[in-house]
Amino acid sequence: MNADQDAIRPFGGRYRLLEFVGEGSNARVYVAEDLTLRRQVALKILRADIAEHAGFPERFADEMRATSALSHPRVLPVYDWGLDPQPYAVTEHLTGGSLAALLREGFRLTPSQALVVGLEAARALVNIHKADRAHLGLTSASILFDSGSRPYISDLGLAAALQAAPQPPVGAGATGATETADTAEASTAPLSYTRIDQAQDVHDLALVLCEAVTGARDLTVDVGGPDPIPITALGPLQAVLERAIAADPIGRLTASELASELLRVARLLPRPEPLSLTALTAPATEAGPAPAAATEAFEQVGPTVSERSAIPLDDVLRRRWPGFLLAAVVVVAGAVGAAWAWLGGGLDPTVPDLQGQPIPAATSAAADSGWVLNEILVRAVGTQRGEIVSTEPEAGTSLSGGATLDVFVSLGEPLILISDLDRLYGMTSEDAATELDVLGFGVGGATRVHDEVVPVGNVLGIDVDEGVYELEAGRDVTLLVSDGPANRTVPAVPESGEPRAAADALSAIRLGPRVVTEFSADVPEGEVIGFRPASGSMVPIDSTVRVRVSLGPVPPPEPEEPISDDEGEAGEEDSVPESEVSTPQDSEG
Repeated sequence: MNADQDAIRPFGGRYRLLEFVGEGSNARVYVAEDLTLRRQVALKILRADIAEHAGFPERFADEMRATSALSHPRVLPVYDWGLDPQPYAVTEHLTGGSLAALLREGFRLTPSQALVVGLEAARALVNIHKADRAHLGLTSASILFDSGSRPYISDLGLAAALQAAPQPPVGAGATGATETADTAEASTAPLSYTRIDQAQDVHDLALVLCEAVTGARDLTVDVGGPDPIPITALGPLQAVLERAIAADPIGRLTASELASELLRVARLLPRPEPLSLTALTAPATEAGPAPAAATEAFEQVGPTVSERSAIPLDDVLRRRWPGFLLAAVVVVAGAVGAAWAWLGGGLDPTVPDLQGQPIPAATSAAADSGWVLNEILVRAVGTQRGEIVSTEPEAGTSLSGGATLDVFVSLGEPLILISDLDRLYGMTSEDAATELDVLGFGVGGATRVHDEVVPVGNVLGIDVDEGVYELEAGRDVTLLVSDGPANRTVPAVPESGEPRAAADALSAIRLGPRVVTEFSADVPEGEVIGFRPASGSMVPIDSTVRVRVSLGPVPPPEPEEPISDDEGEAGEEDSVPESEVSTPQDSEG
């Protein structure tokens, strides 16, 4: 047993889990080290029971092979995949997080920034659709960023593969970067890709861009009148996105047409500010999230400031007057709504304080106020599984009917990777128990195992079931404690029968050879008769084993010479008994 490798427990025999990123209803995501290529990767491990569903393994294999073969600078590449010990996919590790995480922090993209993200994503979809494929699960969680704020489409193939597996109950969401683990929803669409599937990708991308700017996946807003009106915050993007989500899929823009339309309206928008992702880690202040520092700017799309200033003012106004008109309508409608509320029409209900309560409390509050409830699974220190950690908007905030109330529901304490407990290796049992107590674990017993290196009584790691890679704090764990080296089995005598080969075979398993010689009528002189203890015997490590080397047959006794009575009486005292001459003779080798 190699205790060090067992403590590391590489996933699939190749990937050492470094950091738990998060989980969704279908998968968990980790930062891992590829032990073969010595690089960091993103490892997405799907639920083990998914592979048991008929049709999933084959579908998953087909999708991963196709994705691995696809090459586009804005499609996240799949490096590796497998089904053992459970379905997983390995991709490039991007450090910028997801668009969903950025939006959850309260940040919104400007129309210019959304246009750049949309243009890159549309170009990636063009490449995907040319390969006769479709994404089928594009959300803001599927848009990931690298350290230079460049967007990538992720999870290609997973949504389609998950159609072949049963889906978890509605409400099992993820948070932040974890949402990339759960971008696929249950679907009854055929497994083959059609023009309708590809049109759905364009539709989904349009809603992602709308969400990135406005925070809602809707191109219209209800102002209390008979019909909703367009959201003016999208500016020139509004008309393009409306064509991308047309009710008739056949009438929607293709990915190529969407890219062309985005380029066309780019000249009507100002140059985008650099998109910074430091907001995801920057500390918040009383006034809100900390301002993001500038990172690498996006490539320029559309005219420069000087070029835009050359556009005649009346032309700009002519192009933008519908937006101004719609803005005026929104302002007027808002004033009418406020007056109606002041006159007794009623105020929007406020979000109650749900922290620490079970999810049924949020369900009841949402039903009473007409809100759409969105459960998001998180792990938080000091919480129990199933209790509400927080809400968005926060308690006391007014929220109109039909709006979405995000409820963050605890999965329990944060998980701790098994690999984080490698520090226990070689500790005494007492020191290991102290270290586990600091981490929030108790010691529930010890399993004794043999080990060649760690002294007897010292710790090798913890005893967990195969396939377990993380633990929840607060539970008792069983220590793996060294019982010292295992006993050795005396090997068979080498076929060559040479004493040196026999001695080497014993030394190789840490047994001490000692050569002894004895007469043998069956084994030629100089060859090994056997071992003592015999081959197959169990002996402690470093024990001495005798190598019995043949002296050949016992030589015949020499003939006796006649002697006189006087000589016989004198020599009787010095004679050697015949039985002693024939006994084996030992000699140190």
